[in-house]
Amino acid sequence: MKKFWKLCIFMLFFPLLGACSAAKHPETRPPYEFGGMSLSKSIDKAGDVAVAREFTTSFNSDDPEVISLLTFRNISGSHYLRWEWYRPQGELYYATDNYPILISEGKFRKELTALHRLSISGDKAANYPGKWQVKAYVDDDPIITLSFFLKLSDLENIKATQKLHHEDWALVIGIEDYGGLPRVDYAKNDALLAKKYFNKLLGVPEENIITLINKDATKTKIEGYLRQYLPGHVSSDTTLYVYYAGHGAPEVSKGEPYLIPYDGDTRFLEQSAYNLKVFYDDLNKLKLQRVFIFVDSCFSGVAARSSEMLVKGARLALSHVQNPSIASEKVISLSATNEAQVSNMYGQRRHGLFTYYLLDGLRGAASTEKDRSVSVKGLYAYVLDNVSKTARKQGVEQTPTIMPPVDKVKDMVISRPQH
Repeated sequence: MKKFWKLCIFMLFFPLLGACSAAKHPETRPPYEFGGMSLSKSIDKAGDVAVAREFTTSFNSDDPEVISLLTFRNISGSHYLRWEWYRPQGELYYATDNYPILISEGKFRKELTALHRLSISGDKAANYPGKWQVKAYVDDDPIITLSFFLKLSDLENIKATQKLHHEDWALVIGIEDYGGLPRVDYAKNDALLAKKYFNKLLGVPEENIITLINKDATKTKIEGYLRQYLPGHVSSDTTLYVYYAGHGAPEVSKGEPYLIPYDGDTRFLEQSAYNLKVFYDDLNKLKLQRVFIFVDSCFSGVAARSSEMLVKGARLALSHVQNPSIASEKVISLSATNEAQVSNMYGQRRHGLFTYYLLDGLRGAASTEKDRSVSVKGLYAYVLDNVSKTARKQGVEQTPTIMPPVDKVKDMVISRPQH
């Protein structure tokens, strides 16, 4: 549970020492009252009081967190609070320490909120769907227990294939947090979900999936795996799946598109980034049967899933930036945008817009066959239609592309979801 203690399960009190709502202990003090516990996905704060934005007992595995709010009225003296979180089947998932509420002698608080956060997305809790419970204690006395339901997000709901293809490989790259560039929202979780799809849906053995997330996705490592590691492990029977979520950018003077690794510098793209044409060429050189490439990025000079400019003068390059052509029949690439567009996020679903419909299509939504098989052309048609429509609803244009052009792609089945 990496960084679990430091970042994910976090106790937040509003300042509880010193000042109070009432200047003095009144002769007739209103009676102490526990105002109850509520659960929410987010909150609004005002002084000592927090208010749930959305009361709910239903959460998804791609929600950031569950927030438990305890409300007290007319509270005085010294007290200790503790929370216990129980996953389905009643097993204790996490218990906090005792956290103090200290009210100065002779004072009281008219209203006070204490809260505790349980991290979901990207943490182990997301792996336990079902009925959870959270219990709150004051001075070691149980005061309330609430139940809530944690459901797998719709994209998590896939049935694993019963057949692994031991010759197949995958390379998964997801860069959400760059050192000196804007973040790419949801890129990490999108990459990890793509990894799950390659394993459970497409049958790539987990030990055959190379995963480079954030600081691991350096130019040296990406090039090393493509040029040195994979050539010694793939064969003529191998299908290789490649997924990339992160920034891309155009080189202004030449208009050539680049993938930007974790350590890339937009001022020195030729030295620090991965030329997209060279990237495709390196994949094409591998002696294998087939390569499917999925690129959730853009090359407009605007930050992926954002509106910030990455490259000074990038707009001048848009008139001559072109995605590299792919002449090989064994390499097929689906990309999030055309050259001049931005790859957008799908905030409502907490994914990249392209990635959401790509994975949704792979799990069967793109199928028109009785056996639910998904072909390359069927997948592209589904992604193109849904990404374009959803982007327009968001007030933007986004047009996914396929290389080679769709009329030159040899159609084939890419996915056979289980019933």
